[in-house]
Amino acid sequence: MRPMAKKPNISTSLKIRLKFPLILSTLILLCSCSAYRGAVSWPEANTENNSSTFHSIPLYKAGKLILVKAEVNGEHGYLIFDTGAPGLVLNDQYFKNGRVDPNRQVSGVNGQLHPARVISVRNLKLGNLGFKRQLADVMDLSHIEEKRKVKILGLLGVSLLQGEEVEIDLQRKVLRVFKTDKNGLRVQAKVATENKDLITIPFRYRGHLIELEAKINNRSYRIAFDTGSEILLFDKYALLKDKIQTNILSKQELLSTGGSTSGIEVRELGEIDLGVTLKKVTTVAVDLKHLSDFDMYVDGFIGYDLMATGLVRINFKKRIVQIQPFLKAQ
Repeated sequence: MRPMAKKPNISTSLKIRLKFPLILSTLILLCSCSAYRGAVSWPEANTENNSSTFHSIPLYKAGKLILVKAEVNGEHGYLIFDTGAPGLVLNDQYFKNGRVDPNRQVSGVNGQLHPARVISVRNLKLGNLGFKRQLADVMDLSHIEEKRKVKILGLLGVSLLQGEEVEIDLQRKVLRVFKTDKNGLRVQAKVATENKDLITIPFRYRGHLIELEAKINNRSYRIAFDTGSEILLFDKYALLKDKIQTNILSKQELLSTGGSTSGIEVRELGEIDLGVTLKKVTTVAVDLKHLSDFDMYVDGFIGYDLMATGLVRINFKKRIVQIQPFLKAQ
């Protein structure tokens, strides 16, 4: 594919309504070895507060996908910010020299396994924030590019930032990264934080998934917070077993990160409580049984719907998600 040289008009050309095919970027990398983790290489100075303990990264939206500008081994483009992926995943349209790793496999939400290819990344930059010597998985993401009309270098997974505190602010369109001490407290951060109506939600960190407790009809469910999910994914067997009422909105084709398609029903869930209550949530029922083969037990994935409710902070050392509700809905 020929690289797209022009800067996309995020405010107009990337406004994509729910239509055929529905793209869900949720990606789950399943491997027999532990995920490679690299530390943040903090800049010497930050133009926003003249400190190397805090950094702001502009956010862009492609539909309901959250993008950040990036440079990977000298290649410029966008990464999808995806806490559903354990690490860095690169698009083989721009990174051709990946090697097959026989000890690793890749699975999407449809459960299909693919051999994993890996590549060594010398340098990754998000503005002035840098990451060195990363090991990245490589797969074909060209179908996402074609639907979104934007140059996608890959996915920015959770392990790259899990030593710090991350703040996602869709209202101001910025991702803030704070350096933290061993107790998870911000190090000399000079940014005022709002505490009024602040909602604090504990989470479990299993494998690479941020697991939140959700309640539907007074029953508890495990929902992974996945910023790459444009829509709530829910296990179809849990919907049937617990007789959770939903209304059919439409029938569509699901296009997974791996490029495969399958017929799905888009439904509306009346209410789900994750510490903040969401009403009339658009939902797709999917088969998540295959995740148990890899010791992953979740009933669903949520991303954009939760981020749209307020400023979201993820503190990996404290194992908490905090939500500062927006005064105005997104």
